[in-house]
Amino acid sequence: MTSSHGVHRDLAAALRGQAQRAGEAAPTVRGSDWRLATVTAVGTDGTVTADGIPARRMETYARPAVGDTILLTQSSTGNWAAAGRLDTGPGTAIGVPAYAYKTAATDRASTTTLTADPDLTLPLAAAGVYVVEMHLLVGGPAAGLLVTQWQVPAGATGLKGAHGPASTAAGTDALTNAGDNIPGRFGAHGFGTTVTYGRRNTNTNLLYAIETGVVTTTGTAGNCAVMWAQSASNATPTRMGAGSWLRATRIG
Repeated sequence: MTSSHGVHRDLAAALRGQAQRAGEAAPTVRGSDWRLATVTAVGTDGTVTADGIPARRMETYARPAVGDTILLTQSSTGNWAAAGRLDTGPGTAIGVPAYAYKTAATDRASTTTLTADPDLTLPLAAAGVYVVEMHLLVGGPAAGLLVTQWQVPAGATGLKGAHGPASTAAGTDALTNAGDNIPGRFGAHGFGTTVTYGRRNTNTNLLYAIETGVVTTTGTAGNCAVMWAQSASNATPTRMGAGSWLRATRIG
């Protein structure tokens, strides 16, 4: 004869078994999870430790660093994986280029005051390393050539390279065929060094310049921009042409 206590034990055991089987099939119960965490240590074996949890990095989570905000995901068996770094603000994603470009030309006349271009500006995060590329279509009158300088966040270090028509390039210089004779400039400079480019028939036929560099920011975020003005104040405008563009890619 079965006692009432035995029936209750059997019923409780059956209910526990049923609950366990249901839990094993339900992600909300079985223990799989994801969370945001901050990296506190980077291992040499493909792992990171974040919020006290050791986790294996996904192959796509490249260049991990202490302080990264990452997504951790857990399997039902309790294993943790670091899915990758999360974007914590403008300019923070490593390896993802950001672009700015001009849909219309900007003309500046009667000014030698260097100011940031209204379009060619991108934010850079603090404590980052960026490859910055500027492709510029430039023009201006003989007495008001286009002069550039870089704006970078306070404390940022690095150099820029300038490749384009020298300030002596003029509207009479040949542009095509074997008689090409546009003088060029090929220099490496600090971000605050000004670079003056030549002209081709004022603003009707623009010349092409490239400026590139690596910008390493410190504890201060800020904008990276091309600043420009006229080399000499002139009522005839100097132009930054439509189609000019800027790219910044964080690499560290």
